[in-house]
Formats: sequence, C-alpha cells, structure tokens
Amino acid sequence: MKKITQMIVGLVSASCLALSMAVQAGEEGFIDIETGQVLHYLAEGEPGKPLLLFLHGAPERAEVWQDYLKAFSQDYYTVAYTSRGYYPSTIPTEVADYSVTTLAADAVAVAKALGYEKFTVVGHDWGGATAWRTAINYPNNVERAVIFANPHPLMYARAYHESDKQRALIDAYVPLARDDIAPWSREATLANNVAHFKRDVYTEEAKNRMDWSLGLALEEMWLANNGASIDAIYNHYKALDWPLTTLNTCNPAPSFSLTVSQPVLVFYGEQDRFNSGEAYRLPNNDCTPNAKYVKYKKGDHWIHQTRKYNAIKHMKTFFSKNPAH
Repeated sequence: MKKITQMIVGLVSASCLALSMAVQAGEEGFIDIETGQVLHYLAEGEPGKPLLLFLHGAPERAEVWQDYLKAFSQDYYTVAYTSRGYYPSTIPTEVADYSVTTLAADAVAVAKALGYEKFTVVGHDWGGATAWRTAINYPNNVERAVIFANPHPLMYARAYHESDKQRALIDAYVPLARDDIAPWSREATLANNVAHFKRDVYTEEAKNRMDWSLGLALEEMWLANNGASIDAIYNHYKALDWPLTTLNTCNPAPSFSLTVSQPVLVFYGEQDRFNSGEAYRLPNNDCTPNAKYVKYKKGDHWIHQTRKYNAIKHMKTFFSKNPAH
C-alpha cells in the first residue's frame, strides 16, 4: 500500500512519520506517490465516493480550492494537492521535472494512491494545462474535466500564431520567465516582499476576493527556502515547448491524438491578462467534441476565485448532466 502521511489539520511539516493508512476526509497531510514526489494535500468528503481531483496553478497551492472541496464533499471525495515544486510539497530542481506530461503522471499517481482508477480532474492555469494533458494521455482514467483559464493545448499554440492579441499577451511574460529576466526571476520576484506577485500578477479584484488565510498560505509558499518554489514556478515555462509549434489537426497520426472526447467544462475570462478569449473561440478541429464553454465578459485570470460561486453552480449542473461511473 502506498504510504500516506497523516497529520492533523493545520500541520504542514513533511518531517512527520509516514503511516500506512488511507487518507481520511477533512484532514491535511502528505501523500508519497509512485512518481517519487511527496505531495501536500487537503481532503473533504467520504473516501469511496467518486473522486474530484483539484489541481492549482501558478503561483498558488492546494488551499485555493478549499471552498470547492467543501461545496462538493457531500457527493464526492474531494482532494486538492499542492503540485511538485510548490512548498510544502517536494521541490525538484531539474527543468524537465515540470513538463505537463510529468505533471499529468503525478495526477494519476495521486488518484492511484488514494485508491482510484477513475476520477474527474479540475484545474486552473498550469493546473488546467495539466488537466488537459491528463485527459489526453489517460483517457481511461479521466472521466470528466473542468478547466479554468487555460485553453486546449492545440488552441493555445494556434492562437499564439493566429491571434495578435494572444501573441502579445504570451510574449509579455513567457520569454522573460524562460530567460530569468526581471521581474520574472527568483530574485526579482522575492524583492520587496514578493511585490511582483502581489502587484503585477494578481488583479485588484482577485486580491479583494482572496481570503486572508489563503493570502498567508501563498506568501508562506513563495518565501519558503529563500524562494525555491519561485524557481519551480518559472520552470513550467522553461519546460514549455518553445517557440510554440502548432498542428492542423488533433489527430496528426494514428498513434497520436490530442482529442479530449470526455465531457469538459471550460471557464474563461475576457479580461485575462495571460490568455486571450480568442484562444477559446478558434475552430478546434474536433479537439474537444464534448466541451461546454462558460465566458465571463469581465472575468480575469483568477475566475476560480472571482467567479467562484457561479462556477460552482455551473459545475454542479455539468456533473448532474454528465455523471461519474
């Protein structure tokens, strides 16, 4: 049996002894998974019910999903884990450790450690990119997907080449993060008490909607180990296929497909500073034949926070129409 470290709510130190027992709902702890990572998690609901697995993006951690965990805990076993590279989870140092293919393998490994072969994946930002890749690479494991603020990978690449607005948004930060150019570098991000994340990355609306306890948890993560997690955050961009290449079809070869045939619910904001709404409206060559899109005209990149309760309502309807098996 996989070793799952149990801890009482509020403890976030990985130095406690590992115990061989199932994760208990309503607790916080660490999961030792077969890909070699020890990942911090939060859980609500009853183990054995269908699994909803939540994946956060940059520069966040599992706590961003707490309200979602509670909202769905009556009918599901809801689990959010802090991705590799984000304190207090383990922090690999190699760029290759942050490819979406590697991160997707982590998601399946977490589900397996929890005793699940099939699950629904929910992701935002890089967690959304990971959710897409998990659905693509593991179609027999992912039953449904919910994506916030991240277009299908082929649409992301196509929009970079076909939309001037998307290209301008991407070029404003991805090349800088790849080359450690301030403020998209560890040292510059740490400066002035992480002012870059607080001032430039989050919108005012997102900061105003953020619970104070989440803000403290995020700041703890950013500052821990002299900003080791900041390097990990930027390694996502360094592991990205660059310059972005695109394909004309989701099925370029018999053995290779980018199609997500599972039911998918996609949320996006027209005021997103990191992805243009145009990326979601390109003809998608049947990449997502069973996708439903929810657009927030005034929504920003942080719609999982700023449109939280409306999103939960849409998710409940989506799940009722597309039940887990």
